[in-house]
Amino acid sequence: MITPLPHMFVIKDLVVDMTNFYNQYKSIEPWLKRKSPASAGWEGKEIFQSKMDRAKLDGMYECILCSCSALLHANRWIMDSRDEYTKERLDAVNDEFKLYRCHTILNCARACPKGLNPGKQIQNIKSLQS
Repeated sequence: MITPLPHMFVIKDLVVDMTNFYNQYKSIEPWLKRKSPASAGWEGKEIFQSKMDRAKLDGMYECILCSCSALLHANRWIMDSRDEYTKERLDAVNDEFKLYRCHTILNCARACPKGLNPGKQIQNIKSLQS
């Protein structure tokens, strides 16, 4: 059975209004952010990470942006060892209308066409809040 995304406003048939998701996705700033300036000769070069640090991103970077969870992407950047804005990212999602709006019902995991678990990533963010 094919249905529109269950948490979105239906415009027509299977077409849903993605405006809210795009605003949420933009608000998490889904790009690598660094505080330290690039060292001499390294501008535009790769920032390496260990295989262990890279493995922490498994189950997050595969997301195809079907709009089930912008918070999965927030956790992807929070967990990235190369990103230097972890505290700011955690503060940005620490809100009753963002992080705590999720009640861990896991509809997102059931709807994910890639078999990812956004609810698990949201729980991880909640555990990092201090």
